[in-house]
Order: sequence, then structure tokens, then C-alpha cells
Amino acid sequence: MSGQDQAAGLRKWADLQRQQRAAQDEPQDTHASAAPASPVSTEEAAVHTQDALAPTVAAATEPATVTPPRPQKPLVVIGLPHTGAAQVDKVRGRLGQWSALGRQWAGDPQDWQIQVVMADTPSLAMLAKEHARWALWVTSDADGFASMYRVLRKVREHGGPRRLLALHEPHLPRQGLLENLRDAAAHYLDIELLLLAR
Repeated sequence: MSGQDQAAGLRKWADLQRQQRAAQDEPQDTHASAAPASPVSTEEAAVHTQDALAPTVAAATEPATVTPPRPQKPLVVIGLPHTGAAQVDKVRGRLGQWSALGRQWAGDPQDWQIQVVMADTPSLAMLAKEHARWALWVTSDADGFASMYRVLRKVREHGGPRRLLALHEPHLPRQGLLENLRDAAAHYLDIELLLLAR
């Protein structure tokens, strides 16, 4: 029975109940010319009530099938200038670029729980123990190598992770900035920087 049918049944039952009460409350006038409303027996009222409430009872006893939300994969990102929502959106956009290239590891950017952290945050060592996935946001501007190396040095000094994914533009060549940064991180800081396959 649909919601409209159920509501109509409840209204009909309520009207019948009102008519019964009105008939009982009015003094019986034997001279009245109008015929009184036909009274409804208690059995008929019970049948109407059961019919009207049956879908509600059935719906209440059936367990609701709710699809649980997919668990998000945590990803902690360092190397961005700020920690706000705009920076998280930048990371999602970059993951979307890799996903559009068919990289299955990137998946749906909305499946990632992204946390942007500054490299010199006092709780970096604790976060490194709590989270397995870390990424370095790589900028490819003229000062890219120097600024990224400074970030990695702070990560090392504050007890941060020893293994990070280099989250860079999809078409940034490995030769130059990326390989130099990876080699310097490994040689001077004992940090493994993972470069994405193009």
C-alpha cells in the first residue's frame, strides 16, 4: 500500500471515529427528520485501523538496507604553503590528473582522506607513526629544487616519515628536478622519494 493509500485509510478511520463520538455525545432527538449517520461497529473500525497501519508495521520490522560509505584512504601531504581546504582541493586535483591518465593507484580522488601538514609541525614524528601514506607536493617552478629540499630537511629534523611519494605534475620529466631531488633526499637525508611512473 502506498503512502497516499495509507494516509487516506487513516483519514477515513479518523472520520468514522469522529462520527461515532458525535453520535454518542448528541442527545437522541426522536423527532429529528435527518437520519443519523450510520454507526460503525468496533470490529469494522479495528479492521480499518489494521489495514491502514499494516504497511507501517511491516516497514518497521524490516531492516533498512543502508550502504555504508567506502572507507577513505588516508594521505598526509607536506610541501604545500598552507593547510586549508584550498590546498586539499589542489591535492585532489592532482590525484584526478593521475586518475585521468589511467593510473589505478590514484582511483577516485574523493576516496582519499587528505591531510595537509606543515613540515615543521611539532607532532610530525607522532603523525609519521600513525600514518603510512605520505606525499611530498612537488612544485616545478624555478625555485622548486631548493624549496622542496628545505621541506625534506625539516621533515628529517622533526622525525617525519622516511618514505614519501613525490606528488608532481603528470608530465614533469624525471630528468632534472625529480631525479635530483630523489638523489639528494636519499644521499643527504636518508629519505626515499618515490617517483610516479608516467
